[in-house]
Amino acid sequence: MWIPHNLDPNLSVYRAISECLALDIEEGRLSEGQKLPPMRDLADELGVTVGTVLRAYDLAEQRGLLVKQTGRGSFVRSSTEKSQHIREILDETGAVDLSRNAPPFINLEAQLRRSLMEISKDSNLDGMLEYGQSQGLLRHREILCEWLDGRGFKADPARIIITGGAQQALTAALGALTSPGDTVLVEELSYPGIKNYARFFGINLVPVSLDEGGLVPESVEQACLRHSVKALYCMPFAHNPTTATMSEKRIAEIANMADRYGFFVIEDDVNPRPSSSDFKPIAAYNPERTVYISSLSKTISPGLRVGTLMPPDGLLSQFLAASQTTSWMAPPLMAEVACHWIKDGTASELEKQRTTITANLLRQANIALVGMPYRFNEATSHLWIPLSGAWKAEEFAETLGQRGVRVSPSELFAVDPVSAPSGVRINLTNIGDDLLKKSLSSVVQLWNSSPQATKFQM
Repeated sequence: MWIPHNLDPNLSVYRAISECLALDIEEGRLSEGQKLPPMRDLADELGVTVGTVLRAYDLAEQRGLLVKQTGRGSFVRSSTEKSQHIREILDETGAVDLSRNAPPFINLEAQLRRSLMEISKDSNLDGMLEYGQSQGLLRHREILCEWLDGRGFKADPARIIITGGAQQALTAALGALTSPGDTVLVEELSYPGIKNYARFFGINLVPVSLDEGGLVPESVEQACLRHSVKALYCMPFAHNPTTATMSEKRIAEIANMADRYGFFVIEDDVNPRPSSSDFKPIAAYNPERTVYISSLSKTISPGLRVGTLMPPDGLLSQFLAASQTTSWMAPPLMAEVACHWIKDGTASELEKQRTTITANLLRQANIALVGMPYRFNEATSHLWIPLSGAWKAEEFAETLGQRGVRVSPSELFAVDPVSAPSGVRINLTNIGDDLLKKSLSSVVQLWNSSPQATKFQM
């Protein structure tokens, strides 16, 4: 019977068991398909509760180390089973898709099954499938605000609106604040969907400059002097796509400008916040001029589609009306799952796992991309590679795609492709060290080469 040895005393017991399992698989002491001891037997052997071993096995299953078979037991996961995520990353041509801005993959099937059973037994499900409160249940809002408290400011359950992800929150924010013809400032490289929003709402987008420190306050002020600005949409922390995080000084400058020029800030803050970060969002400096948007997609699970929208005090009714217009309410059952995971510690555990995976991916990138001037942020798994010289971003991405790797060119994010910085975004994903290394090697080889001259044809 497999017994974990030398459990790390610095970890909780269930995490230490999972780490030993991972190490024994990596070093060949456990082979693919090998049956693991029944949970009760292992609990007795280690002198711990069955619940502790259950959590260890659940964690190992999330990490793709084992698979549970009803009535048979738990087994070390085979390479065929592990490849499912890899197959999802490969597109129909077999190219590796590093263009999707998704968090590191974790298999949550076992956790979801267990949580749904727990919810069915212990939670109040009354009204979960009926038209309910458009703002979201108060108990859900209170729990989500506790979660948001770790992001550098105090969220207010009375003002928060639960949405179907950050995209619905952004739709509601623009719908509540703007009218056709209004001017909205955006970073010169921004969330690609903002251009669709501009067409949808009939608003005018004006790009403002970015540098390695994120949004440039002087550029915002110049735009305010030239235009009557209704709002600024920005991503101050771990910016997509450039990974930049704004300094406290810049954050304070933008917060002051919002008062001085009378615009609202729509702050998109969805990325994980490392424990070492002391970042405070614009909402912490000027809550009366900031619309704060967050989501659980990058931290807990993309499929939950649970977001939060907190408007300035006094504007709740018009934001709630806008949210109701896009979708009467976020699905309460999804919010129940998210809040269940926050309460029982699963959310924190998932965030820790993704932090560990992200750190490993960034280490691999540091080795593979040596000599390249790429930018990264420890909070996210995406990289930004500036391009200069002869390469155009679209041409670089197209050529790389022909070599079997898909990335996102700067034109995708640019409000004005002519003046915007040129580069590509690469989203690292846990597809296996060898495949990721091969994919990044293709990036390096192309970056170090020159584009082929255009061939004329008659």
